[in-house]
Amino acid sequence: MSTTIAEQLLAALKEAGVDRLFGIPGGGATAELVSASKSAGIEFVLTQHETSAIIAAGVYGQRTGTVGVALSAIGPGVANFANGLAHAMLDRLPVLAIADRYRGGVHEVALRQQFDHLAMMRPVTKAQITLHEDTWDVGLRRAYRTALAERPGPVFIDFPNNVAGKTNRPATPLRLLQPAYEARVPAAALAGAAAVIGAARRPLILAGNTALSLPAGALARFASVLRAPVLTSAKAKGAIAADDPWCAGVFMGGKLEQALIEQCDYIVFAGFDPVELLPKPWKVPVPALWLDRVPNVEQTAAVEAELIGDLADTLAGLAEALAPGSAGGARTASTWSPEDCSRFHNSVRTQLTVPVDGLSPNDVVLAARDAAPRDTVLVTDVGANKLLSVELWDAYGPHDFLMSNGLATMGFCLPAAQAVKLAEPHRPVLCLCGDAGFLMRLPELVTGRLIDAGGVRRPIIYVIFADNEHSLITVKQGKLGKHVHGLDFPSPGYADLSRAFGLACAEVDNLADYRKALAEAFARTDCSTLIAARIDSSAYAKQFDIIREL
Repeated sequence: MSTTIAEQLLAALKEAGVDRLFGIPGGGATAELVSASKSAGIEFVLTQHETSAIIAAGVYGQRTGTVGVALSAIGPGVANFANGLAHAMLDRLPVLAIADRYRGGVHEVALRQQFDHLAMMRPVTKAQITLHEDTWDVGLRRAYRTALAERPGPVFIDFPNNVAGKTNRPATPLRLLQPAYEARVPAAALAGAAAVIGAARRPLILAGNTALSLPAGALARFASVLRAPVLTSAKAKGAIAADDPWCAGVFMGGKLEQALIEQCDYIVFAGFDPVELLPKPWKVPVPALWLDRVPNVEQTAAVEAELIGDLADTLAGLAEALAPGSAGGARTASTWSPEDCSRFHNSVRTQLTVPVDGLSPNDVVLAARDAAPRDTVLVTDVGANKLLSVELWDAYGPHDFLMSNGLATMGFCLPAAQAVKLAEPHRPVLCLCGDAGFLMRLPELVTGRLIDAGGVRRPIIYVIFADNEHSLITVKQGKLGKHVHGLDFPSPGYADLSRAFGLACAEVDNLADYRKALAEAFARTDCSTLIAARIDSSAYAKQFDIIREL
């Protein structure tokens, strides 16, 4: 039976594990995709903005092990894609962004809503592809493989309106095959590296994005055998559980972790992505080893050796060579102890405890961690609260802590949290979000209602750091000696907002009421909850100075 190219494309995505599309379709090819999606066994999630669609698709694809797919109309829809795609590009999320395009003949002469989609998308995507009637399958396969190949990222697809509805009789169903990473580091190279790092007296592990894909316990075992503290990048929180004896905390590239960095004599980068480093020269004067699936082409952090191959296999090989009684002869000379990690972890908490008159940002993070079940997924937005959430929140599993760090775009929180709930509906999901970032994506609360209306209730807890200003920027203004001006805004009526969007609501300004609101929110199953935590933000300036230079 003849089927349209749009139907064949959906069938290929479904076979590759895609079961949801996100976005706002136009009136052409993307409308055909949405119309045919239900028959293909794919659910369509209508978002309120195209950037939200990209964020949600990227998070959803990452959590389900395939690409995320987002749709937009021609022209303005593609323009709205830009921020989301820049986020997916720098935060390494595999996304196919599919947009309408005028059919051939019209595209070449049209003026209204017309600009060069491919040129605009070039800086923020790994590839830009137009699907043609005779070669659309090649284009789709190329887009899929490119999005998933290391390092993952978004691919933009122009889908001409006249191509989507074309019918043909495919000889065989189109299959989209994921890349496989099986390359192994030679045994001799592993033995040589084990001898070098084993000789270090104070080795330190810096773990990044790729470490999130390791088998459970792989990083912890390597750290235990090497007897080395682990600092994860912000996005890699949870790659080693916060209560593992060798978990020391987070590496932000700032001042707070210098007490540990200055004691080390060797660094092992385990799956570290340079996109997370602050834009300043690397000045740690100790030798380093780079372990990853891709070479250190960026050279932001200079190293003396690299082992490029399957990261899990590399860590397992090094751990085996370093283990007591191993045949390889390598041994660890480390003088670290787990107590060193706990002392550093506790010192971070102590340094960041700055007394204030009211509810502090620290209270908001730490009380939420106390109230939340261990398997809660924490989604944090960008802004003043992000720095404290990164340092103070304890994550116990990979991908249990979500943030935008490569791009660091505000407005990440709501669509990301909704994507998590769609992918894993039975896990608790908590947002810690600044009020400015929350207001940027406020319309996505409608998307949350659409998700709930689909059958199973998927409540999310939205905690808002309510201080009615862009605090991170006001702190910077003050530190530069400038007049603090122009970055405050009227407090929204959170109770009225909550009623309008079908949320339960609590507005709190003290710790006791906040704890009570959290307990009620985690017990609630009938709707999502918004907690407006009215904080005293006066400690931010001192805390930021402790964490890093602004």
